[in-house]
Amino acid sequence: MSEVLATAEFSSVIHNNEVCEEIVKWGNKNGYPLTKAKLYNSLGGAYVGFAPGYLIKATRRPPVPGGWDVTVETYDAETRIIPLNVNKETGEANRFILKMIEEYKKEGLTMEMEEKWYESYGTYLRDLKVTGHPILINSFEDFIENMR
Repeated sequence: MSEVLATAEFSSVIHNNEVCEEIVKWGNKNGYPLTKAKLYNSLGGAYVGFAPGYLIKATRRPPVPGGWDVTVETYDAETRIIPLNVNKETGEANRFILKMIEEYKKEGLTMEMEEKWYESYGTYLRDLKVTGHPILINSFEDFIENMR
């Protein structure tokens, strides 16, 4: 269950292309540090920044009075094991995948890669333990599936 930790309002002069930056600034200033926020259509078109244990969500209000409603909410983190394709000699994942892992860490996921790799049906794999909000994990998992 989620619990609302804090609420705020942003002015109507903040445009769609500026709200992500404002979410990060506001969160860092008010004790809810973030590194990145972006639009999530799956959350009703809200702009959201995730961190371990909480998220900051900004939703646009109707034209009158205008502006943004901002809430900080807790969430129940989920953990999944995602197998990554690796090089059979070195056990290294594709550099692009490693770069995307770093990007998803900025978005709020926690990731740990196993040291050992293994063979499964002729493919060499290494397990990646991913913890965070289910929406972020689903997005990352879709990215990995599309890379196979």
